[in-house]
Amino acid sequence: MSDEIINVNDTKQLELYIHIPFCARKCNYCDFLSFPVNAKEHDAYINRLCQEITLSAPSAAAYEISTIFIGGGTPSILEPKCISRIMYTIRRHYNVRKSAEITIELNPASTLRYKFASYRDSGINRISIGLQSANNTELKTLGRLHIFEDFLKCYQDARMEGFQNINIDLMNEIPGQTTASWRKTLRNVLMLKPEHVSIYNLIIEEGTVFQRMQAAGTLSLPSEDEDVAMDEITKELTNRYGYRRYEVSNYAKPGYECRHNYGYWSNVPYLGFGLGASSYFNGIRWSNIRDYRAYLDMDLPEDAAHGFVRLHQNMQILSRENQMEEFMFLGLRRIEGISELEFIRRFSVDIHTVFGRQLEQYTREGLLIHENYHYRFSEHGMNVSNAILSDFLLT
Repeated sequence: MSDEIINVNDTKQLELYIHIPFCARKCNYCDFLSFPVNAKEHDAYINRLCQEITLSAPSAAAYEISTIFIGGGTPSILEPKCISRIMYTIRRHYNVRKSAEITIELNPASTLRYKFASYRDSGINRISIGLQSANNTELKTLGRLHIFEDFLKCYQDARMEGFQNINIDLMNEIPGQTTASWRKTLRNVLMLKPEHVSIYNLIIEEGTVFQRMQAAGTLSLPSEDEDVAMDEITKELTNRYGYRRYEVSNYAKPGYECRHNYGYWSNVPYLGFGLGASSYFNGIRWSNIRDYRAYLDMDLPEDAAHGFVRLHQNMQILSRENQMEEFMFLGLRRIEGISELEFIRRFSVDIHTVFGRQLEQYTREGLLIHENYHYRFSEHGMNVSNAILSDFLLT
């Protein structure tokens, strides 16, 4: 996918993210804003969420919604009527393009066949299934509630209901995982021919079960050599089955790149709704409050006239330097990298004046490739990208 295909210079487009914080149980690696609640709580949350969506609509009147992403948590834990209501509220108050990409995240353990029909009727056209592994022992280690056979039924049901754009989330570097088990997981998934695969390396996050196990010395992770071998297996199999890597962690069949996430990496504005959801709009970043009870109890109509000052927090007006930083560390996540000419167009300064040291160093070390007025990661650079990207912070 190129900037021309997604048309990141289209000033009318706006993305929406909807956060559903509920899940059946917290996984051992998860530090997302998610938690289990009684099903009776779902309606109260959806009421507040739809109110927030409605009250924010006037600020987006000049925009057209190009993508919608319903994430979590586990959105599929909700009854389909809740998802239908969210979609109805958006369509009633926003100008949603007919071509909009509309995604919902699913957990194989909480998605029954009838839900897919409702999602389709609501206008959802992209499914993202959180599998993580095709090995049931590894799934148990991760704390997942499903087994691989649950996923196969979920995937089949989605296809039977007509979904033709499906992503599957996978994870490697799992405790106890071997190169052989990773090869089997990836091959079993790619043979199903999903349109998109997201492959994430496990990161031990603060406050998780895995972090506590690591601190206690009871967490056994694959070795560095095994990690490198898993990356090679990923490259080999995705190439063999016809997937193109277009971002650090994402692979797609031609034409099925995730437009929503691509927008995040390409400076497309977005509004986030729900507990803890983040937004980037009119050059300002902010996030919603993370206190669940406060979110439900807040008097939004009164706050709406004052810019949701109590609902929003961590508001940051991006300086010119902030925007330059984001141009680099978001744009470099894409396989095609960043354009020198686009940098000049946006900031009226040569990119080497600002980032000359970093670009020269990493090009010399073979971690960046410089050609046709673009900088992009080499294969090795992509595998160590996190350390490199942090060097492009100016402040």
